Amino acid sequence: MPTTPSHKAAACSKCKGPLEDAVTAACGHTFCRLCLPPPSQMGAQPSGRVLLCALCEEKEPSETLLVPVPLGPLGETYCEEHGEKIYFFCENDAEFLCVFCREGPSHQAHVVGFLDEAIQPYRDRLRSRLEALSTERDEIDNMKSREAQKLQVLLTQIESKKQQVEAAFERLQQELGKQQHLLLARLTELERQIWKERDEYLSKLSEEVARLGAQVKELEEKCQQPASELLQDVRVNQSRCEMKTFVSPEAISPDLVKKIRDLHRKILTLPEMMRVFSAFLLIEVVTLDPQTASRRLVLSEDRKSVRYTRQKQNLPDSPLRFEGLPVVLGSPGFSSGRHRWQVEVQLGDGGGCTVGVVGEEVRRKGEQGLSAEEGVWAVVLSHQQCWASTSPGTDLPLSDIPRHVGVALDYEAGRVALLDADTQAPIFTFTASFSGKVFPFFAVWKKGSCLTLKG
Repeated sequence: MPTTPSHKAAACSKCKGPLEDAVTAACGHTFCRLCLPPPSQMGAQPSGRVLLCALCEEKEPSETLLVPVPLGPLGETYCEEHGEKIYFFCENDAEFLCVFCREGPSHQAHVVGFLDEAIQPYRDRLRSRLEALSTERDEIDNMKSREAQKLQVLLTQIESKKQQVEAAFERLQQELGKQQHLLLARLTELERQIWKERDEYLSKLSEEVARLGAQVKELEEKCQQPASELLQDVRVNQSRCEMKTFVSPEAISPDLVKKIRDLHRKILTLPEMMRVFSAFLLIEVVTLDPQTASRRLVLSEDRKSVRYTRQKQNLPDSPLRFEGLPVVLGSPGFSSGRHRWQVEVQLGDGGGCTVGVVGEEVRRKGEQGLSAEEGVWAVVLSHQQCWASTSPGTDLPLSDIPRHVGVALDYEAGRVALLDADTQAPIFTFTASFSGKVFPFFAVWKKGSCLTLKG
């Protein structure tokens, strides 16, 4: 019959008191060892020893008797039905059994063993599971520690970059302030010189006007004199009436004009300088996505550089990975807004590279093409030929391969502009209608060719 463990203290079946040095007989009664009949009453038979129960006084063959078994200290596990100590475990029913439960009909055909023996496989399984869990826990702890170290390194790098940016902008502000002060000082000095030359110019004109005014007045007075007086001094009057050519002074000296023009040229370039500077600051941080990289490409540890190799890399297969063309995509992708990034181009002998953007649904397995119709908006650069991936392709008559290529994406406007980042000269501009995400697109072929993301 099914039993459940009980930890209640048992009583002696004869004296009804607490069991002391308890034993059990085959008939099922449990009593104190002192309540056991004296040895003289136990007798002997050829077939073996018998135990006379103190209550029922029945004799049973020794081979059917259980040797009295100490139950151990009070408070151990007992059968609730029989009050006997639990010695056995039924594996079929997963139940604890005493000696009477063991002999009962419910468990005759079951696999029953002693507790110590039955528990051992479970202990072994628990130990095995414990070892596996301990190993998994240690691995997770190690992973946690490694990732924490990586994150700490990244945080340290970010803090260092923040300090670099602050220091750089502080120096920039100081330099801009210095240049601003110099330009304003030069403008102030030019302004002072202009005022000075203006005053000198106006002073000369005023002097000449005053001189001519005096002569006019004098001549007017002479004209009012009688003829006899006027003719007496005819020679003097004639010389005074002679017209002198007035040489008009220059309002601004040629030297001052040159200074104004030179400064004007410098100030004229300030808006363009600020535009280029602002565009440089807007360059986004783009990294290479290793899950998309062709097996013929090797990515740097920081995922900022990619080079071509003839030996195919042993990389896990992925639906994102390009097969066929030596392509890798950049991360993150964009589904709105304006974005800029730059890449440094290095071409090997006979090699080339491709820079641009690509749609998320571009074909990655089997035969692949490079055209806007297939979702690729890019320029192909090589020593032999440069062309844009229009359909059909558009030849680009570039005199030199750009060392740094800038990509400007305007998602809403449907425009991808590629330019020489060093000179800001345009290379090619695509117009498209985007749907879904688009990603930075890079391809490299031939040994020695390499692309490195800037920023």
